[in-house]
This record gives sequence, C-alpha cells and structure tokens, in this order.
Amino acid sequence: MQLKPFKDKKELYFLLGIFAFSFILRLIYLLQIKSNPFFDSPYMDPLYHDLWAQSIARGNWIGDQVFFRAPFYPYFLGIIYKIFGHNYFIPRLIQHLIGSFSVILVYLFAKRFFSKKVAYLSTVFASIYWIFFYFEGELLLDSFLIPFSLLLIIFLSKAAENPGKSYFIWAGVSAGLFAITRPNILIFIPFILLWIFLFLKLDLKKKLSFALLFLLGLFLLIFPITMRNYLVGRDFVLIASQGGINFYIGNNPVANGLSAVLPPYGDDWEYTDAVYEVKKAVGKTPKPSEVSDYYYKKGLDFILHSPEQFLSLYIKKLYFFWNSFEPSNNQDISFFRRYSILTRILPLSFWLISPLSLLGMALCLKNWKKLFLPLCFVFSYSLSVILFFINSRFRLPVLPFLLVFSAYALFRIFEYIQKSQFKKIALSLALFILFFFLANSNLYNLDKKNYAQAYYALGNLHLKKGEISKAEENYRLALENNPLAKRAHLNLGIIYFNQGNYPQAEKEFLEELKTYAQEEKAYNNLSALYRLQGEYSKAVEQAKNALEVKPYYVKAYINLFLAYLREGSFDSAESTLTAANNLYPPPAGMRFYSGLFYQMQGNPDKALEEYALLLKEEEKSSEMEYNVGLIYSQDDPGREGLRGLKAYAAYNSGVIHIQKKELDKAQNDMVLTLQQKPDFAEAHSALAHIHELRGEYQQAIKELQKALNLNPNNPVYHYNLGLVFARTDNLPLAREELQKALTLSPEFEPAREKLKLVDSLLSP
Repeated sequence: MQLKPFKDKKELYFLLGIFAFSFILRLIYLLQIKSNPFFDSPYMDPLYHDLWAQSIARGNWIGDQVFFRAPFYPYFLGIIYKIFGHNYFIPRLIQHLIGSFSVILVYLFAKRFFSKKVAYLSTVFASIYWIFFYFEGELLLDSFLIPFSLLLIIFLSKAAENPGKSYFIWAGVSAGLFAITRPNILIFIPFILLWIFLFLKLDLKKKLSFALLFLLGLFLLIFPITMRNYLVGRDFVLIASQGGINFYIGNNPVANGLSAVLPPYGDDWEYTDAVYEVKKAVGKTPKPSEVSDYYYKKGLDFILHSPEQFLSLYIKKLYFFWNSFEPSNNQDISFFRRYSILTRILPLSFWLISPLSLLGMALCLKNWKKLFLPLCFVFSYSLSVILFFINSRFRLPVLPFLLVFSAYALFRIFEYIQKSQFKKIALSLALFILFFFLANSNLYNLDKKNYAQAYYALGNLHLKKGEISKAEENYRLALENNPLAKRAHLNLGIIYFNQGNYPQAEKEFLEELKTYAQEEKAYNNLSALYRLQGEYSKAVEQAKNALEVKPYYVKAYINLFLAYLREGSFDSAESTLTAANNLYPPPAGMRFYSGLFYQMQGNPDKALEEYALLLKEEEKSSEMEYNVGLIYSQDDPGREGLRGLKAYAAYNSGVIHIQKKELDKAQNDMVLTLQQKPDFAEAHSALAHIHELRGEYQQAIKELQKALNLNPNNPVYHYNLGLVFARTDNLPLAREELQKALTLSPEFEPAREKLKLVDSLLSP
C-alpha cells in the first residue's frame, strides 16, 4: 500500500509515536519490577518454563517425553537463552517489544473493522492497559496470544477483500502459532470454516481451496509436533496432553471455577498423581493420551450426571470471566502490583473495559455479518476458557478486541448524544449500568484481599535464599491473613529444623497435620527428623504414614529405606528399595540408594554397577520443586536433587576404586564428582589422597588446599596436609597444619602424635 502525501504520513507518525510511547511505558514498568523478589527467582509456571527453556538451550531440542504443555513459549525462551545467555531481563524486554507491536495491530484491526477514530482510541487504550504490561513482564506464554489472535483476524479479513492464496496460508500459520502456544484456539477453527463457506462470495471450488489452504497453514506448525510426540513417546498427541486434566479441574464436584485443584490431590498436584490414578483404574501404565482421555471422561461424567451442579458452575465461571477481579494462579496480581507504581496509577482496567465492551458488542449486533469473525472469536475463545477454569491471563487473547468494542461503544454513545437520540441513550445507559454491576459486584463473596498465598510464596523464596528471618516473617503474615494457610506451619518447621531447634520443628509439623491430616510432606519431614535424632522406629512409622497418604511418594520411600538402613534392618531396607524401584515412572536417582545399600552390605561390584547406571540418567526438563516443604538430614544427598545424587554416586564409586587400588578409575570418578558439584570439599580431599598414593605430592597439596578453601575448619584436611608437607620435608608448614588440626580438634590424638614427631625433628 502506498502512503498518501498528508493523511497517511500523519497516520504513520501516530503509529510510530504510539509504538514508542507504549514501549517507554513498558520499559519503565520493567525497570520497576526488578525490585520484585521473584524477578530473578521464578516459581510455579514461570519456573516450569524457565527450566524447560534452560534444558533446550543446553541442547535438548527434541526432549524425551510427550509434551504435557504446548511447546512454543519454552522454545522461544530457550532460543533467547541460547543467544543471550540465561538471564531474566532480555526475555521480558523482547516480550515488551512484541507487546508494543501488538498495540499497532490493535490499530490495524480497529481501522479495518470500524473506523480510524475507533482505531485511534483503541490504540491509546491498548498502550496504557496495565494488565498487558504485567503479563508481558512474566515468563508466561499468554502475551504472545495477543499478536497471534490479531494477526489471524487481520489476515482473514484481508483474504475476504482479496482472496489471494497467501492470506489464507498466513492466517493458518497465525492460528498454528496460537495453537502450539495454547491449543484451545482450535475451538475457533469451525467458525472460520463456516465464515469461508457462508460469507465469501466465491464459487464452491474456490471456497474449498481456500479452506484447505488455511488448514494447510495451520497444520504446517501442528503436524511436526504431533509427529515428534509420536516418535518420542509412541503416542498420538496432537500438541499437548494436559487438556483432559485441565478439563476435569474445571468440571468436578468440588471445582470452584478459579482454582487449579485436581481432586483428590489439591492445588499442588503433580502429573504422577494423575498417572497413578489412571493406572489404578485401568490396571496398566497409561500413555499420556490415555491419561488425558480418562480425565476428559471424568469431566463429562460429572456434566452428564450432575447437570444442575454443572450449570450452576458454568454460570459462576461465566460471571468470573466478565468480572473485574483478576484471578491468578501464579503470583497474586493485586499483591504484586505494589512493585510498580505505573500499574497503580494507570486508570484503565477490566472494571471499565468489561461493561463497555459488552455494551459495544450489543450495539454492533446489527452489523454482525461484518463483525462475524471477531464476535465469534470472543464468543468461542471465552467459551473455551469457561469450559475449563477462569484465570486473568486466560482472558488476554480477547482483551484487544474488547478494547476496540469499548472504544466503539464510547463513540456510539457520543453520536447518540450529538443527535439527541434519547431512547438510544437511555437504553445504552441501562445496559451499561447492568454490565457495570455484573463486572464490579462480588456475588460469590470472594476474599479479594486475602494475600496468604502471596506471603507464603515470599516465605518460600526467602527460605530458599537462606534469608531465615524474612521467611519466618512472611509465613507468619500468611497465617495472619489465613490461619489455615496450607504449608505455612510446615515451612516454619523447616526454619526451626535448620536452626537446630528440633522440638519446635516437630511442633510445627504436627500443627500442620492438625489442619491437614493428609499432608504427606509433614509425615515425611517427621520421619527425617526422627531418623536424625536416632529414633528409628518413629521414623519408620512416619514414613509409612506418608505412604498411606501417597503410596507412590518417592521421598517417603527414601526416608523409610534410610531409617531401616540406620536401624540395621537390612531385609526391610532392601524390600523398600524394591518397592520404590517398581514405581512408575521409575524414580530418578533411586539407583544411588541401591548403590549405597550394596556398598554398606559389602558388595562393592554391585554398588559400582548401580552408581554407573545412575550416572547415565538424564535429568528431565520439567523436574522441579514448587516449594521448599521438605527437610533432608545430612545422610540423604537427595537434598541436592539428581545432580547432587550423581555427584555422591561418582564420589562413592571413586572411594570403592581407591579401596581396590584402581587409582585411574578413582581419579576419573572424583573429577566427575567435581563437575557435578564443584564445592565438594571431600572430593578434593580424595583426589589429594590419590595423588599422595602415587607420590604426586605437589598435586596432593593443591587439592587439599582447595578442600580447605571450601571447608577451612576441617581438622582432618589440615592433618592430611601436614602429613604431605612432612613427606616433602617442609617441616615448618607441616607443624603449622598439624597445630591447626589439633586446635580445631583437641582430642585428635594422631595429630598430637605427629606434631610431637615433627617438633622432635625440628629441635636442634
């Protein structure tokens, strides 16, 4: 399109200006939210995306399991990490740039379907709508759905004006990008096909041709993912396998329309919970598609057998979708607005856009044929959300269209006022008041200022960072907001445990169980606590309690195994290992405990075999802990995850090879240990011993000095360093190190004896 001399330049300058204005506002927001404690410490869904993206950036492009979630965003994030390195600023900056571009797309859409005046106002709305800033600043996929949805409608509209092949293909590609980001756009596809066959003034052959071209563009992006899922998991999953679980979350007897609660597992369910239930029901290990189908069926059974409850729940979710409340299932949006003054001073929000957009859609119904696509998109997409559960970010794809309908409503009312059309003014006002009441009421008595979950999340963050006083303060605030705040007492117990206050830790774990008797982590923590105190029978009892609540709880199996092992009940320890290894999916890292068992039983060859198999295991990209609700005693290296277990497996393997006098193998094991865990002081000490056995005393000194840099108060390291100095005839340094060992441990008799010997040699 050629620009006309004056008007088009003015339009161009406006678009350049609004883009710059939008981006500057977003940049200010981005700089402000750097003070948000979670900016560089993501959790929940952002953490899921972050870990997956890091795995991709490290080279794991294909993955090893069927996609549970749609893959576009993690791959986008992974490419950013690959190019710029792992950081949390650049992805957000790029997302804000894309968000600023989306503002321009709002203009193009509004101009095409309404008028320039509506387009100008809509674009201003989009440039200052703070909820866009918020989600563009999160490691979440949802902000991408805005440009994808706008491009889809714009390309289809251009195809209607000029039915060229490229427009339909590009429309299909836009829909495909949306689908591989969030698959529920597929509910809109039948409406697009209906529009092609009913509204395009073409012969049937061309309509069919263009429909096929659109579907070609769509499946160009979806088909490779489907094939990848089949090749990786031998399971036909179109894009992702989470659909059935999410459907049941939104349609079950205890669903509230907002929370991602999977009965009976609560809001902290894991995919293994779902797999376990399906396996128990069908008698075999299910494929991901079978898990999804199972939960789709459960959701449909609820709808068919409880139609009144379903209808009531559906009305409730419809109300939530159009209500001004911004429900969230990651960080509390209302709470975390405190980190950006911009989001608090920008006035435009859903409290106004919801009623205005509903009025705008009502006022333009007479032009429904022209607006068929955007109206059907808003209807079908909102339906797809309501059929599951409501969340603020799930509304994002329809928001740009709602902004345009809002601007249209304002211009129509202004037009009625200019023309003194009082009946239309009165009708519009009545509709607006009705919609305003629905959008800003609280018919279901939601506690919109309950920040217990936000304080709990902050407590977890500070606990992970070792900021104990801040963690405790936030857990207390969580309990002040909600005395029944789940896992607040649990994590307070962890604080006391880390402080060595075991009686108070026990009290907090028991307090958690008073309110939530099915809290398996509390039982598990009690098991670890009792084992640490040598109360092995009580440790066994609590681990079994955890397994009664969750029969496939790997960490409880580990605690039970360790309790039996420390108790000397080796037969029970072995049977526990067998039971744990028979779980599905096989627990990552469980081979370490098998190796430890065989090593303690005096079977080093079998131990080496188990350790070697563990070292070949690859960490799954989605493995993570969303909270810090567990304690680990020092005899359990599982506290450091699979990477830590591998480090200890390599170390134990090296110790066995030292005992076998296989020094080359031992050295390789210790090097591998330090690759997995660079701060492993004992591995440096073991390397020093290997060098010493070879007579390589200078290398031994270097390794012992590294060990002491990591753990300067270890008397054994000073003692060993003193011995190596003595072997190199450096008696003054030998004496210095032996004296340090004795100072740190006055009862260290070998150090006392060697010190006497060195003193005698130094005497004239």
